[in-house]
Amino acid sequence: MTSDPTPTPAPSSAKLAGPVLGLAGVLALIGGAGIATVAIIRDHSLGGILGGVFGGFLLGLMIMGVGAWVAMSLMKAPKVPDTVGGEAIAVELKDVLAEVESARLSTVEAVNRRAMWRVPLCLVGGVALAIASQFSDDPPDPIEMLALVGLPALAGYWWASAGLSEKYTQLYKDKVLPRLAASFGVLSYRSAVPPDLGLLNEERVFRKFDTVDADDEIHGTYRNLPLSIVELKLTHGSGKNKQTTFNGLLLTLDLPRDTGAVTAVVSDAGAVGNFMDRQRIQKRERVKLEDPVFEKVYEVYGSDQIAARALLNPALMERLLKLGQLPGFGLPLVLCAGRVLHIAMPRAGSDLFEPPGFRKPAATHEALVALRKDIAAVLAAADAVIDLDHRFEIAQRQ
Repeated sequence: MTSDPTPTPAPSSAKLAGPVLGLAGVLALIGGAGIATVAIIRDHSLGGILGGVFGGFLLGLMIMGVGAWVAMSLMKAPKVPDTVGGEAIAVELKDVLAEVESARLSTVEAVNRRAMWRVPLCLVGGVALAIASQFSDDPPDPIEMLALVGLPALAGYWWASAGLSEKYTQLYKDKVLPRLAASFGVLSYRSAVPPDLGLLNEERVFRKFDTVDADDEIHGTYRNLPLSIVELKLTHGSGKNKQTTFNGLLLTLDLPRDTGAVTAVVSDAGAVGNFMDRQRIQKRERVKLEDPVFEKVYEVYGSDQIAARALLNPALMERLLKLGQLPGFGLPLVLCAGRVLHIAMPRAGSDLFEPPGFRKPAATHEALVALRKDIAAVLAAADAVIDLDHRFEIAQRQ
């Protein structure tokens, strides 16, 4: 005999749904009546009266729609997806997740307190603006009225959550990500410090940038090698001329021995771009390789032809091309300077290591699994290099 499943309790914010709906009704009545009155005063004809009544009714309906959406959102119980592996991670991190959940509930309570007066305040401002706009030479149509009322309400909620949401997100990262990273080795997580990109710029791996934004970093020892993986965004220019020149991951490995050379694998910039690169790095020689596919997408420069070819053996070239086929990633760029190996992996899509928002439980299985997969995905790049040859792994035995 099986017992009935325990019903999902209503969220603490559900008690706010009634007042929100009631407030929306009052605002709808005031706003609709105001719009209708102003329109009728401006035009006493039958068409003006009908238009005013219709416009007021439409505005009231829009306000009630927004209120109903907010009320339903407050009443909606959080959904806990049945994701494979998520429950095991939640049990393993039970202590830290309990701490984060306590902070999340405090954040939700604080945001709700703010929203109770900031959203209505902005909504009243929007209604007043919609009414005042009826006296203009070009009164807004229904869609514009919706924007005049709806956008201030959304701005009010953003105003209520701004700051608190970012603080909770950083707390989640600082508490949960180090524990998840540690499950892969002697690794941890920290907010990244912008790395020194001078050599990468000099060797034309990163060609043009004037702003460096480093977000998250996984660091430590992985398979006996010192490792750092930084989420990096490079931009150039400002205003309308601002462009992103790199957005992805910068993986840095300390090799167990010095290669004795500098080797750069950069993207093929076309005939003119390649010529300019060669003028900038005349102290390096162009390295000719035997792989036509690799040669088509890359330009290789080095201080030592023999060392460059030893590093870029057929297996490594194949792995680099395959790294570019990983979901969400582009073709990687490489710089090996002595015993330090850098791999820059362009990435498309959403940012990595992003925790669930404060409206979702800290132990949301789907989010925990996604975060762990993010870490596994970035470590796959390190595996691709380390697995090539035992020379890239320190074979120390305790």
